[in-house]
Amino acid sequence: MPDQVMEFVRWAMELPEDVLPVYSSQRTAKSHRSMVRERCGMRYDGPAARKVAEETMRIEAASKNNPADLRPGRPAAGAPE
Repeated sequence: MPDQVMEFVRWAMELPEDVLPVYSSQRTAKSHRSMVRERCGMRYDGPAARKVAEETMRIEAASKNNPADLRPGRPAAGAPE
């Protein structure tokens, strides 16, 4: 979870800074993710998500001239760091 999200949730719920987004049970975490997806009108579909990611990377690869542009977490060539 991004730090900004954690900070916002702690602020909105008036929680102390030492409260962390952890679950004592994997079952509870899974249940909460399902509830969030339902609330947001989303669904989990790993295979479909991977297919979309692969298609997007193939399209982007055709327009890139630097293989480093395709590595996750790396800024595009010429992009400010």
